[in-house]
Amino acid sequence: MKLPLIRPLRFDRPADAIYIELVDALFSVIPPLVILVICLGAVGGAIIVKTGDLPILALSIAVLLVLIGRILMVLRYRRAIAAHPLTLTSARQWEKHFAIGSLITAALVGAMGARSFMLPHTSVRLLMIGVLFAFGAGTLTRIVYRPQLALLNLLIVAIPSIVACLIVGGPVYWCLAFIMVVFLFGALETVHHLYATIVSQLVLKLRFAGLARSDPLTGLSNRLGLQEDLDRLIAAACRDGTNLAIHSLDLNNFKAANDHFGHPVGDALLQEVARRLARLKRESDLLVRLGGDEFVLVQTNVDAREQALALVNRIISEISATYLINGHLITLGTSVGIALMPSDQHLTADELLSRADQALYQAKRAGSGYVVYAVPPQLVPPPDDGEMEPPQKAANSN
Repeated sequence: MKLPLIRPLRFDRPADAIYIELVDALFSVIPPLVILVICLGAVGGAIIVKTGDLPILALSIAVLLVLIGRILMVLRYRRAIAAHPLTLTSARQWEKHFAIGSLITAALVGAMGARSFMLPHTSVRLLMIGVLFAFGAGTLTRIVYRPQLALLNLLIVAIPSIVACLIVGGPVYWCLAFIMVVFLFGALETVHHLYATIVSQLVLKLRFAGLARSDPLTGLSNRLGLQEDLDRLIAAACRDGTNLAIHSLDLNNFKAANDHFGHPVGDALLQEVARRLARLKRESDLLVRLGGDEFVLVQTNVDAREQALALVNRIISEISATYLINGHLITLGTSVGIALMPSDQHLTADELLSRADQALYQAKRAGSGYVVYAVPPQLVPPPDDGEMEPPQKAANSN
């Protein structure tokens, strides 16, 4: 039989995306750490002036150094995620770094509290009571994103002072020790409630963000998702020295099929096209429906030009295969424009998409197949200007 008081200690493991958001929130602001440095420095200085106690002096210096180190760690974190987006693995590493600094801070503050209660100065004890409860309140609001860590911080900071109050003795300090214990039990439920609220808010946030970036018909990324993710993929390619290929494609004969068989069949046809394209992409690639019968596939880590050409041949082969939709046999084709970004070029997302669109325009003028953007053409190049590779038919995959 489980005791009711144990229930708040159980916390459901969040989804990976939620966990990453929670870890990121730990490093979201610096001011609380700066305020803690100022307050602990002021309190430690006041106690030293009042008592001249060397242990308090040593503890004050130690906690200030740890807090300054934590501020520098937050700055390092911000520089790191600016260069590399936070992943599950890196989130776990950063959480460990944060936990170590947080627990050391709690241990030093707890030791300062215990030492202050052992000193024969009521004003010093009163000052430290304010510090302990302020530190506990800050822990509940700033570290509750990782609830186990928050509770461990509270225990570490409170238990030494509770023991010191019991040693000092007397009704007042016994009552103070009792209040601290009650505060700890109350914190269990508070942490549980705050954590559940934060997680539910993050779930809604990610869900709405996903809806805003997704095409409702096919479930693929939409134009907004392309704008956000393509910048990230280009930055990663430039950083890692890899190549990208943008495949921009339109469906041939889709409008005729949609008009002849009706919009429900047209919608089902687009969904099947999306499924076929999704089977061709790798996990690191990006597949987008721009709207209508327009799709974009961003191919990452392209080692050689032939790799992009192999993919476009597979795209044309898959799209051209017969569709059976609601008992109707339908045949489509596709025109594809390809823009390559070599590792030695730094192009913007708009430049890459513009190049792919111009290559697609040439492929559509030819009726089908694909065109690879070669060198910068004019806005609408004539077919024979030599700046586009001539339209190519897909190689027979049989």
